[in-house]
Amino acid sequence: MNVFLEISIIIIIATLLGGVLRFLKQPLIIGYILTGILISPYFLNLVQSNETLEIFSHIGIAFLLFIVGLGLDIKMFREVGKASIITGLGQVVFTSIFGFIIAKLMGFSALTSLYIAVALTFSSTIIIMKLLTDKGDTEKTYGKISIGFLIVQDLVVVFALLFISSISTGKELHTLIYTTVLSLVGLLTCVWLFTKYVIQNILHHVAKCEEYFLLFSIGWCFLLATVFYYFEFSIEIGALLAGVTLASSPFKHHIAEKITPIRDFFLILFFVLLGSQMVFEDITKYILPIIVFSIFILIGNPLIVITLMKHLGYSHKTGFLCGLTVAQISEFSLILITLGITVGHLQTEILSMVTVIGLITIAGSSYLIMYSEKIFYWLSKFKIFREFER
Repeated sequence: MNVFLEISIIIIIATLLGGVLRFLKQPLIIGYILTGILISPYFLNLVQSNETLEIFSHIGIAFLLFIVGLGLDIKMFREVGKASIITGLGQVVFTSIFGFIIAKLMGFSALTSLYIAVALTFSSTIIIMKLLTDKGDTEKTYGKISIGFLIVQDLVVVFALLFISSISTGKELHTLIYTTVLSLVGLLTCVWLFTKYVIQNILHHVAKCEEYFLLFSIGWCFLLATVFYYFEFSIEIGALLAGVTLASSPFKHHIAEKITPIRDFFLILFFVLLGSQMVFEDITKYILPIIVFSIFILIGNPLIVITLMKHLGYSHKTGFLCGLTVAQISEFSLILITLGITVGHLQTEILSMVTVIGLITIAGSSYLIMYSEKIFYWLSKFKIFREFER
């Protein structure tokens, strides 16, 4: 099928489903993911140009994180850096521990339980960023903290995938970690120096031509995203950092306004692709684990974050809103499980199980995040949640 025709059909289906969900006042992300499932091999089997869709989806991700980065600055990291690190690492540790215990109680082997537990710790950076951006909450306290611990999670993902890769390639783990840390420190240093002595000095000259300034900004975003990807980091980190380096520019709001419509189009294809790649095999014997793990992610993960935020001295509302942002698993969770299958540690059915958990939690968390304020005030009416109002 012609690529243009294929994308046209995808956009038409997404438009129809999106219109229905818009009429029902539901998050449009659900419609995009349902579009992906509908065009997948399990139904219409319309996706033939996976590589093209992946390229487009990566462009959308880069734009999304770049725009988020434009709204951030170094002061933000000073303000919420401690909370983000403690909450991010704490959530990973406690979710892994509880997830492992639950998996063992459900009858999984120790190795399988470990994979499942680690996979459940990762939250979807793309989905959370999209929802926070749509709500205009990226500059609120809870939004800043959420963005911070998502960055921490992304770094944990890098090392988790490095560990699995070291097993599959036979390379020594400590060598990979040493190389990765050196690469990250070197990249950050180079970006800081280049931004301080080059980018900041030419911004005002570039800004004299509005069209070229927009092109320059996009080029800078793609440059850092590509460099970080080349050094085996996620494009999210590179694109986000590109935005942060331009966050002090007086033209940042204008850049964001111009890029937002482009971002939205490419992100639609990301969520469609995500839905189309979900694996649904024979999962009848995993119905109970799917239900239990989904409840754990939707309720247990937020409770872990809420507890950590409470001990850090943040208000109950801030903790509650931060907690809801981690009520789903990430696309990296599926990648981790896939690597586990590749090295022979897991059965393919585990990927199907985690895929369904991902679908349930992504859909559930979309509602939780979109209506977080209403949910908070509704729960605060009950005596058991009365403390949220203090």
